[in-house]
Amino acid sequence: MPSAAYFRRQADICLQLSLIASNEAVSRRLIAMAKDYQAMSEAWGTMPPDIAARLDAPEGEGEGDPASLSSLPDPSRPPTDS
Repeated sequence: MPSAAYFRRQADICLQLSLIASNEAVSRRLIAMAKDYQAMSEAWGTMPPDIAARLDAPEGEGEGDPASLSSLPDPSRPPTDS
């Protein structure tokens, strides 16, 4: 299951690859991906602990029916101000 640390590692990998990319367009794309991963890590890190715990629990464990998790916000997307 993804976590804030996972997304931070992905961001770091993208930044490292951008430094060695020989193509400027590829380098810019990797930097953009790193920013996206960083935003995902921040969104995941600000998720309420009870929801994060339910998402981290193996299927069939934790509170509620795993099918009910589909109604939760997507942790890979940054929160929006409505």
